[in-house]
Amino acid sequence: MGIDNLLDGVQVASIVCNQWGDTGKGKFSDYFSEWADVIARGTGGNNAGHTVVVNGEKRVFHLLPAGIVYDSDGKSNILGKGMVIDPKVLSQEMDEILDTGKTINNLMVSRDAHVILDYHIKQDKARYESQSNGGVGSTGRGIGPCYSDKISRRGIRMFEFLDKDILASKISKVKDFYPNQKIDIEKIVEESRPFASRLSHFVRNTDAEMQNFLREGKKVLLEGAQGFLISVEHGTYPYVTPSDCSINGTANGVGISSRRIDLPLGIVKFPFMTRVGGGPFPTELGGIKSEKYCGESGHELQKELEANGINFMGPGEWIKYDSFHPRILKMIKSEDSFVRGVGMRLAAGEYGATTGRPRRIGWTDAVALKYAVGINGPLMILTKADCYSDKGDFEVCYGYDTPNGPTSEFRTDEDFLRSVKPQNKVYEGYGNIGDVRNFNDLPKSLRESIGDLEKFTGGNVAMVSVGAERDATIIR
Repeated sequence: MGIDNLLDGVQVASIVCNQWGDTGKGKFSDYFSEWADVIARGTGGNNAGHTVVVNGEKRVFHLLPAGIVYDSDGKSNILGKGMVIDPKVLSQEMDEILDTGKTINNLMVSRDAHVILDYHIKQDKARYESQSNGGVGSTGRGIGPCYSDKISRRGIRMFEFLDKDILASKISKVKDFYPNQKIDIEKIVEESRPFASRLSHFVRNTDAEMQNFLREGKKVLLEGAQGFLISVEHGTYPYVTPSDCSINGTANGVGISSRRIDLPLGIVKFPFMTRVGGGPFPTELGGIKSEKYCGESGHELQKELEANGINFMGPGEWIKYDSFHPRILKMIKSEDSFVRGVGMRLAAGEYGATTGRPRRIGWTDAVALKYAVGINGPLMILTKADCYSDKGDFEVCYGYDTPNGPTSEFRTDEDFLRSVKPQNKVYEGYGNIGDVRNFNDLPKSLRESIGDLEKFTGGNVAMVSVGAERDATIIR
């Protein structure tokens, strides 16, 4: 099946993550943005990070949809009402886009999206950022407190943020709920004015705009954020994000019904998966040790390279190194599952686009994926398979051993997930697949594992990513 066949008769497509996030949504949001007239995001805030490689250049978006790079082509990009938006961060991202010579003329920001202010960020960092003592390990960007205000009916929406008198009135009613902070209303209002002035040109009733786009027959791409397994509705509560990042929450967040989606695509890392922050992870390599280690500071990419004696070039997230370094390959083959996990993380470059934190590594969990497929739909896109090329045998989990016997049912409660042991099937390793463009040309063991995954989950793999670039994609 080619891309034209896949998109035949499609008006609304969606890209969501079927795991714990960080699955490569950015690449496919960019991939389908070329097809779409409208690209809309409906959940989360700048706790998300989408990495897109355009003409060999890597860009990371935290709020703006990946389709913003096509603004000059007349494509509309929407930040929906289900989002929470930090005006400072949004303004910064807008500047970064303009600095590349791109435009933002067709950007729309929902008048009903809630606004993150400084007191939200301070609250988040003080109470939720730490992963110690069972903490969720939030990004500290103020997302949770802002959503809390929204649900408690004291939130501040974008159209209210634009009016300094309304903003001052709203903050005066909120400040009592932040007793540990000295909230200076006048200072917040004054500092907000430059951002309010700039964003006022982009604020719209995006629900109405979206309905107009649909009536006009425009092609719409819904860009998901984070992952299904940390959805506040469907995830491993309380280790979840405050929004519903399922297909339903993504659609609701831009003002349409999920029934309007013609092509629902769920992204799946395979044959390994990752998680950031605290919480249960049945297939994690290294178990509790890995969870604790990844929750500590000082284990970012550069630190892990230095700790393992691996040479590198460049600063920060732009570091370059040999992912096939002999020490990395040796770690991947270690009998110690924790060491193996570190090696796989280095081989695949699994570090947070937003936080730089090391991502926890484990084998793909088909039990959890079956649960996600039941809600997000059967069509899947597999990513990161190329990162495990020439790395040896791999495993996929198709069941759990529990104190009450084996099961293939996923449950979201922590006690259950921490008590299970994964039942993994081992597959023979495979070589380099970066140049493969036909599914039948993939190595036999990889095709076998994909077939088993489809049979177990009831899903269908529509696409396989074999590299970061747009053309490194197999369409079945």
